[in-house]
Amino acid sequence: MISDSINGVFVIAAGGVANGSFPVPSKRILIWKWEHIWLIYSAFAMAILPIGLALAFAPQIIRQTLISDPHLTAQMGGCGLLFGAGSVLFGVSLARLGIAITNALVSGTVVFLGSFWPIWVGGVQMDRRHLQWLIFGLTLLILSLILCAGASVIRDRSQQNELNEVRPSTGAFAAVLLAVLAGCLSSVLNVGFASGGRLIANARIDGSPPLLASLAVWIPALFGGLIFNMGYPAYLISLRGSWPVLFEGHHCVGRWCRSALMGSMWFGAILLYGFGASILGSAGSVYGWALGMSVSILTANVWGVAGGEWNGASFQPKLLMLLSTVLLIASFGVLCLTRLPR
Repeated sequence: MISDSINGVFVIAAGGVANGSFPVPSKRILIWKWEHIWLIYSAFAMAILPIGLALAFAPQIIRQTLISDPHLTAQMGGCGLLFGAGSVLFGVSLARLGIAITNALVSGTVVFLGSFWPIWVGGVQMDRRHLQWLIFGLTLLILSLILCAGASVIRDRSQQNELNEVRPSTGAFAAVLLAVLAGCLSSVLNVGFASGGRLIANARIDGSPPLLASLAVWIPALFGGLIFNMGYPAYLISLRGSWPVLFEGHHCVGRWCRSALMGSMWFGAILLYGFGASILGSAGSVYGWALGMSVSILTANVWGVAGGEWNGASFQPKLLMLLSTVLLIASFGVLCLTRLPR
């Protein structure tokens, strides 16, 4: 029991590292605009990889599991549609706030709502003691996000003053609100996962490997998300007439590979979460989601510092970001230790 829980935590933590790292390859993609990167990333993350894996190693998911329960499959697609809208807003926020801030705000909102919604809709049952510890851990996380957002606003204002730039004072707040909205919509993905347990169970009965059984949920959910995640970038590319840019330049293949790597890392994170949550048991979609997102935020913070997002920032925003990280680690500890059986 303890061994299974530890294994589940490690699997989910590995997924969190991948989730917090997936935007990093985009930093070295030149010439392409956001829409070019997001189009290729989405194609790999939400269509090519999940469907390709299923066809190669668990074809019964497509041929049998999903077809046998069309109503629940359609529900997963609906959750994915809302998630897709949130993902597009995440991509827009990424360009405005940077990796660390965007991941903190979006992932934080996702972990808070994504952890509670499965309980609210009745997909997960939890006793009072565990619910209290969950609330305590998530409260620490929300405090961490408040400090993170404050650090972002102070940093941006300081940099604008140094450059003698005059911008609307609501700019930073608007970007933060956009990221929070992205998190609200994106959290619906975990509602789909928590509600799709019957599909995962049927996939195992049909002979799917345990690691890939969650594809029974991810394939319809991510296909629903693909509508916005490829549709909006395709619209922008068509509007600007920049389709040829995808195939121009000496480093064209490298740009495709980096965008595909983003998709591989993100989908890998989702797949590991689904597997790890199933190891943790009935409350895996609550604790597992919180644990994975906490690791994701921490990883993104490390990448943000390594990428120079805080170079030149004054002492105050750096201190706030440090305190935010401390609270984040404390939140992870509470959630992790509470989940492990005594």
